Amino acid sequence: MSAFYIVVPMKLLSDTARERSVWANRDFLYLWGATVISQLGTQITFLGLPFLAVTMLNATPLQTSVLATLGWVPVVALGFVAGAIIDRGRRQPVLIWCDVARAVVLLTIPIACLFGGLSLWQLYAVVLLTGVFSTFFDTAYQARVPSLVPAGQLVAANSGLEIAQSGTRIVGPGLAGALIALLTAPLAILLDALSYLLSALLLLGIRAPETVSDMPPLGTRANRPLRVDIKEGLVFFWREPLLRSLVGCTVLMSVGWALVEGIFLFYLIRTLGLDAGLTGVIFSVGNVGLLVAAAVTGRLVGRWELGPVVGSAVVLHAGGILLIALAPLAPLPFLITGYLVRAAAVVAYNISQVTIRQCVTPSQMLGRVTATARVISWSSIPSGLIIGGLLATAIGLQTTIWTGALLSCCACIPMILGGVWRVRRLSVPSAL
Repeated sequence: MSAFYIVVPMKLLSDTARERSVWANRDFLYLWGATVISQLGTQITFLGLPFLAVTMLNATPLQTSVLATLGWVPVVALGFVAGAIIDRGRRQPVLIWCDVARAVVLLTIPIACLFGGLSLWQLYAVVLLTGVFSTFFDTAYQARVPSLVPAGQLVAANSGLEIAQSGTRIVGPGLAGALIALLTAPLAILLDALSYLLSALLLLGIRAPETVSDMPPLGTRANRPLRVDIKEGLVFFWREPLLRSLVGCTVLMSVGWALVEGIFLFYLIRTLGLDAGLTGVIFSVGNVGLLVAAAVTGRLVGRWELGPVVGSAVVLHAGGILLIALAPLAPLPFLITGYLVRAAAVVAYNISQVTIRQCVTPSQMLGRVTATARVISWSSIPSGLIIGGLLATAIGLQTTIWTGALLSCCACIPMILGGVWRVRRLSVPSAL
């Protein structure tokens, strides 16, 4: 499929009035509500599990690092398998059962605390298992969205889901801290388990069908090995110029920021001499930028269309990191502006690139294509964090920040060469 001649037969993406009508879509509202509830619960566990490890089990810094790292393992290790399995059947049951499974796994923590049997190994197992079910859930829900809303509402739907995730990142940590202080960490995690069950109940309310024509023939799904399905997804991904270009942009942007993210606090404190209060202001403003960008991206796409929004987001992301690198000239103005611009650019980019992926990929391939993009993109982040730490040790904090900024600028290359910036209107393709 050419990256330059993708046309929708109706005026959909430019019709902002129609895009707003996604909020009148009952099924989408159920999915959105489930996302808000489960994401809030996830924020509780994100803080609660390390808190338990440190306060109740006397975990060392190395052990808490292992706990955090285990959450990344399932995405990289099982991403391709998850995509292939999800494309073999309906996505709705996967979403519901993953929520139920995560609730059951988390319930083991307050039960173990009640009977005095909590161990660090159990926390490791909980993080790993919830990561497995989250890998399947996240892949399935992105593949489910195009069957809930028409093509012209995909940008609005993805914007709404990004608003949910960005909003929970803003209020979630504070809420999690308050609940842990008020109820203790085990009871707070119990609330997270209940949030997943409530999310599953909302998902049960979705009535939009996943038609049989969207899926491969039953005999094909049942009889061929998973590796064949995985290979088919990889081949489709590689042969689609837009998908290749977008993942190239994503990797360069992710690694560029990862070089900075791992040493960012050291940069603020040691190089720029900021205190905890000013550091908190920078992060808070950046998080607000996430929410604002999620709210306005749909309007920007309606006015400029998808390609220019993606291109602008790539440029602004690099520009934000460049401002952070220039922060010694005027620390607070450059840091606040740079962090805000970079955060907003990431949200606008994610909404637009997910929409493009959903539009150029047939429904029966969407699980595998989503998984491929996630595996490639997410596996680059831990590598970037480690490389950033090594570079900071070898060449210094300031030079490492500049390296991340320049690497982010390189994301413009696949965006331009792949013709992403030329994309205008897209339609969801029919089944292969």
